[in-house]
Parts: sequence; structure tokens; C-alpha cells
Amino acid sequence: MFKICIVLAGLFGAIGVAMGAYTAHGLGFIDSLQAREAARVSMQSAVHYQLLHAVVLLAIGLWLRQSADNRALLVAAVLFVLGIVLFSGLIYLQTLTSVQALRSFVPWGGTCFILAWLALAAAALMERVPPAA
Repeated sequence: MFKICIVLAGLFGAIGVAMGAYTAHGLGFIDSLQAREAARVSMQSAVHYQLLHAVVLLAIGLWLRQSADNRALLVAAVLFVLGIVLFSGLIYLQTLTSVQALRSFVPWGGTCFILAWLALAAAALMERVPPAA
């Protein structure tokens, strides 16, 4: 599982950088200057959250490499992935395609992030530390 977390962290990181560049230099297809700026702000938020949580997913992957039996850590990883897909992914989809049908799921991504951070805290509390030699 640790490899999957690290691979996903790399993919989410690369996509986040690409979307950040597109956000800064693209969006010309939006005619209204006001709408374009609103889209840019929304996209920047999605990029920010994606990149931040990609780094956290990398850290979880490295932690899992040391302790593969921590279920709360696995739950945190899954929730971070869901958070990135639902929050950032759906904001990208909404901005780039004008599809609004899935807009109501974006807050679920934020909820996944909150639950993931709580699961990460639980994972730290559940971690078994070997006795000092």
C-alpha cells in the first residue's frame, strides 16, 4: 500500500503543478473578465489543496512503509485521495467543462480532508513504538 500512496502522491503532485500553470496562464476560453477571475480563484484553491495533500500522501506512504498494520493510517490515505478527487478534481471539471451536475459533491471532498486529518491523528495515537533498547 505504501507504494500506491507514493505513486499517487507523485501523480497528484504533477497534475497539481500542471493545473497551477494552466490556472496562471490559461482560462482564456472564459470570455468575461470577471468570470475568468472567479474561475482563477477557484482553480487556485483547488491547486493549493491538491498540492498540500499530495505531500501529505507522500508522507503517509513513507510512514506506511515502516508500519503497514496501522489501519487508521490506511483510512487517512484513502480519505486524502477521495478529498483530492472530490474537491480539486470536481472544481477542475466544473471550471474546464462548465459541468455543474457534480458541484454538490465538492464539499464532500472538504469533509474527506477533515476526516483524513482526524484519521491521521488517530494513526499517530495508535502507532506502536518499539521499546527503547
